[in-house]
Amino acid sequence: MKSVRQIALFLFSGFIFFGCATATSYTKPGTDFSDYKKCAITQLECATNTSVGQEVADTIASEFLRKGFNVIERSQLEAILEEEKLRQIGLLKESTKEALLLSGIDSVVVGAVGSYHCVPTSLPERLFAPGVSIFPTNTCHASISLKMLDVRTGDIVWAANGSHRKNGRNMTANKVLQELLRRFSQEIPSS
Repeated sequence: MKSVRQIALFLFSGFIFFGCATATSYTKPGTDFSDYKKCAITQLECATNTSVGQEVADTIASEFLRKGFNVIERSQLEAILEEEKLRQIGLLKESTKEALLLSGIDSVVVGAVGSYHCVPTSLPERLFAPGVSIFPTNTCHASISLKMLDVRTGDIVWAANGSHRKNGRNMTANKVLQELLRRFSQEIPSS
C-alpha cells in the first residue's frame, strides 16, 4: 500500500507539471478577413527581453501565413515608416495610413509580450521523508496581447490576449511562451 506522502507527492506533481495556456480573442462583427490582401506584423514590445519580441513576431507571422494571409517582410514595413512610432501609439495616423495603403498594406498587427519571466521555487519539504532532498523548480509566466488594425479605417478588427503560467523542473520562460503561442495559433482568424 502506498504511503500518504507518496500519493500526496503524485497529486502535487500533477498540479506542478501541467499548466493551462489561455487565449481569448475578439473579432469585430461583420469583418471579412479575405478583404485583407497584405498584412504587416510589427516587432512586439517586450520590456524584459527585446529579442523575445522579435521571436514572437516571427512566430505570429508564420501563423498568419499558415492561415492564408499575405504577410510582408518586416524590413519592408520599416522602409515605409518608423516602426517604433507605430507600436507606441497603437493607432494609425492619416499620414501613416496613406503610406501603408500606397504600399498595398491593408492590415497591421501590433502587440506586446507583457510578461516573460521565471521565479525559482521548490516543492514543499513536508511532502518528503526526512533526509530526501527538495527538487528545485521554476514558476514561469508569459503573456501576449495582439491587435489587428484595418489600415483604411484604423479600426481594431481582431484582438487577442493570452497568458500561461507553469511550474516544473527545468522549466523556462521560453517553454511557457511556446505553449502559449500554440494556443494563440488557434485564435488567429483565417483569410
